Amino acid sequence: LPVGDGGARTSLAVAAEAQILERADWEELAAADAHTAWDIRIVTPTVFTSRGEHIAGLTPANLATSLHSRWRRWSPSTCPWLPERERLDTVLTTRDDTRWEPVTLGTPRRDGHGRPSDRRIMARTGELRVSGATGSATTAVFSRLMALARYANVGSHAAFGMGVIDVVPDDGA
Repeated sequence: LPVGDGGARTSLAVAAEAQILERADWEELAAADAHTAWDIRIVTPTVFTSRGEHIAGLTPANLATSLHSRWRRWSPSTCPWLPERERLDTVLTTRDDTRWEPVTLGTPRRDGHGRPSDRRIMARTGELRVSGATGSATTAVFSRLMALARYANVGSHAAFGMGVIDVVPDDGA
């Protein structure tokens, strides 16, 4: 993992050892449909992209679409159906305490993709709370996708370490 802007002072970080802290199989994630509220802390800046453009908002539909895409790629046979974006954003309510912050992507100067190392984008940081109606099929699908969020980044630029979120189910208990 390169750490830096790709210039002469860029270092490489390599994991010497790893430890499994938690694991779940796809069937366990697919069965995790009971939660109706989630406190979400954005650990690393997060941005979503649609048709090559960065999206300003951080909505339940953005989160669900991103996680659904990853699940469908990694385990299509266990992937839940994805409700329409409008349905996700109307059934699920959000308290958004996030803010915009500039982030430098730090691509190497000579990476061959034509992106300068000083490319700055705006990304979201902070916290949000998403809640849905008990007994709703849309809420159940969102619950499954939030279970996957413990193991996958959301949004764009995950290769740069962006999109790490910490999801804590909270059903008011």
